[in-house]
Amino acid sequence: MKKILSTILAAVFCTLTAAGQTSAKKVLDATADKLTRNGDIQLSFKADQFTSGQQNGSAFGNMQISGNKFKITTPDMITWYNGQTQWSYVLNNEEVNISTPTEEEQQNINPYAFVNIYKKGYNYSMRETTLRGKACYEVTLIAQDKKSSLPTIILDIEKGNRIPLCVRLQHDAQTWTRITIQSYEDKQSFPANHFEFNRHDFPQAEIIDLR
Repeated sequence: MKKILSTILAAVFCTLTAAGQTSAKKVLDATADKLTRNGDIQLSFKADQFTSGQQNGSAFGNMQISGNKFKITTPDMITWYNGQTQWSYVLNNEEVNISTPTEEEQQNINPYAFVNIYKKGYNYSMRETTLRGKACYEVTLIAQDKKSSLPTIILDIEKGNRIPLCVRLQHDAQTWTRITIQSYEDKQSFPANHFEFNRHDFPQAEIIDLR
């Protein structure tokens, strides 16, 4: 579970045409605008991890997002991030790890991190497809830096409302994570402390400061 959250895509493409790049970027721009201008977001998801094509882990959870802040809750772990500090609480041993994640680490945790990262360092391609009976744009992002921690990202974006239905992340040649968005609500409003660990709520927790 922790591995899936710390990771919550290696294909080779021909040179993209300028028209293809422009169309894909327009879809990404519209999606990023949708996710950032309509208030805070609440969603539920299923995350599956694959190694060499074989599924080796999965988790269900929900997530709240406000700008670059987020809270992820699964049956095994709760993760808070307030834009600077991250707290990860493991329920079965009542342990809280405190860290200051790098930008790359945030990208591996937050399925909507592409809102910021697609604007530099990636080439795009796009095709039209159908997912769960809905017409979608399938946008593939290929990192220009071959050493990127996310060499490939594939987004299935619903045509009608520009909401991502699925995000697939490649971590290396053999390992992928697929995050399926099961429900989505925007126009939410969460207080700032919703994205911070509250010691009073978990009095028995062991604090491990990794900063």
